[in-house]
Amino acid sequence: MNKNSNILTIGTEVLKEPANPKVPKELSVSDLEKHLQKILLNGGKPLTNVYEDGSVGTFSAKETKKNGYYYEFGPGDKINGWMCSGRTFNAKDVLSRLKNVISKEHWISDNVAKYQKDSRDFVIRTTFNALDEESSDIYSYLCYLNENSKRR
Repeated sequence: MNKNSNILTIGTEVLKEPANPKVPKELSVSDLEKHLQKILLNGGKPLTNVYEDGSVGTFSAKETKKNGYYYEFGPGDKINGWMCSGRTFNAKDVLSRLKNVISKEHWISDNVAKYQKDSRDFVIRTTFNALDEESSDIYSYLCYLNENSKRR
């Protein structure tokens, strides 16, 4: 048999490269970590290797009774007195989590909500749930970093 036979050839395959091929941008490890920080920490600043005084704070809620029940939320150092408090890395994030749960009609200012009746149990439960969500997100991020460091 002839080795140069074209009997089984049905067509020719010609690969043409585009004139301006677009090369997808490769993400570096630092770009990926920054992206995950935005997702998991809601844009909050990650912890550094060295403890910085003030990187861990408190988030508090305070109840005031005047023509209804007012609940003030914020960093523990700005709230004078409190009914519940917990450790946090980002008090603004905890406040935004509360705003997602407490309806807009109750907010009378950036960090004060008003209820007509006593809602103390609801506010305490909601505040601690927001603090727990932050802790869970941080734990998930730390697990990711731990797994990623094992792969290197």
